[in-house]
Amino acid sequence: MATEGLINILERTVTGSQADLENARNFLAKAAEQNLSELLKQLSDILITATNNPTARAQAALQLKNALYSRDDTLKQLYQERWLSIPENIRNHIKTNCFNALGTETTKPSQAAQCVGYIACAEIPRGQWQDLIMLIDSNVLEPQSNLILTALIYGMRKEETNDNVRLAAITALLNSLEFTKNNFQNDSERHYIMQVVCEATQSPNIKIQVAALQNLVKILTLYYDYMEYYMGPALFAVRKFFNSLINKSTLINGRFFFFL
Repeated sequence: MATEGLINILERTVTGSQADLENARNFLAKAAEQNLSELLKQLSDILITATNNPTARAQAALQLKNALYSRDDTLKQLYQERWLSIPENIRNHIKTNCFNALGTETTKPSQAAQCVGYIACAEIPRGQWQDLIMLIDSNVLEPQSNLILTALIYGMRKEETNDNVRLAAITALLNSLEFTKNNFQNDSERHYIMQVVCEATQSPNIKIQVAALQNLVKILTLYYDYMEYYMGPALFAVRKFFNSLINKSTLINGRFFFFL
């Protein structure tokens, strides 16, 4: 389908009548069934083009995001596998467009940042898009980095049933802690980050335990001035848990906690 026609359909998902909305949804669902990779490629092309109508850009990103993520764990896994089945050259095209759209959107919140976050959740556990953190560190503006951080923390939660996703999110956080200073200066954000990281140390998966302890060591190093509150009640359970471990790799990665 021509780009202009797709833009028109995307705009009708917001500004049209109820009948227009249903027709647009049906068209997009059919297009996804017939050729998902081409549809996602076109959506990313609309998103990256700053001269396009802001509504069309936002809806293009929303449709892209919805093809990557679901609150239902089974569907989420299916969507991730479907994404990974798309030819690599097309995925790279879409990723480049989504990443380069960061900071160019005029609507809030940034849908492009959420697309980047959910693509990362699908690819990083499989050893792909390994340069994402470096790209973020070099190029992303603070509002977008906040949204990507939100996606990472969401993937780290104890409610996440896929250990590969959880480990990838924890590892990505470890590699991006240097640019979370503003988040650690905010009490509520800091509390939530620390809660999720500490909970990850209780995972039965040893790799997740180690990665979580590495995060705590680095957080204490970078943001020690904010850590007094957590030295007692928040990290007491971590210390107790740590002292009971006999796995040497975990002991080595947790060695800096001897002073707690």
